Amino acid sequence: MGPQVNKIIIVSLCDDFTRLIAERLSHLLGILFCDAKDLVEYELVDRGAIEENCTKEYLKNAEKKIFKQISSFENVVVAIGYDYFVHNSNILKEKAVVLFLKNSKSFVRGNGSVPNFISYDTRCAELEKNCDAVLKIVKTDTNFVCNKILDLLGGIL
Repeated sequence: MGPQVNKIIIVSLCDDFTRLIAERLSHLLGILFCDAKDLVEYELVDRGAIEENCTKEYLKNAEKKIFKQISSFENVVVAIGYDYFVHNSNILKEKAVVLFLKNSKSFVRGNGSVPNFISYDTRCAELEKNCDAVLKIVKTDTNFVCNKILDLLGGIL
């Protein structure tokens, strides 16, 4: 990874938790914050109309363009959900360190949005395989988690 890293990408199975931690971490580091979901929704203002009037291939290409834009960002902490990350990990991992914040199954069940047809274990295994680091979350206190992330990063940025 070395000095080529210029962004931190944070993913978990709880989008609100991911966003909260990424925002706090960006503040602590004094760098920009980006929520991938917000950026996609902003760029594709009426996604429902696009899905109705355009092909899935068009939507997929439009999203890919947005993730290429995110991959060009420097000095930023990016909050991203599972689906967006898994479908765009090859684009996003360039010059980035990707952290998987692994919450407990009970926390995800109460706070996440994991569909029944894709299990917690399957999603965790996918993220563990595709992320640079995994931080098992025991306490959900924002400052505690951010300090653990900073310890884990150890000055990469």
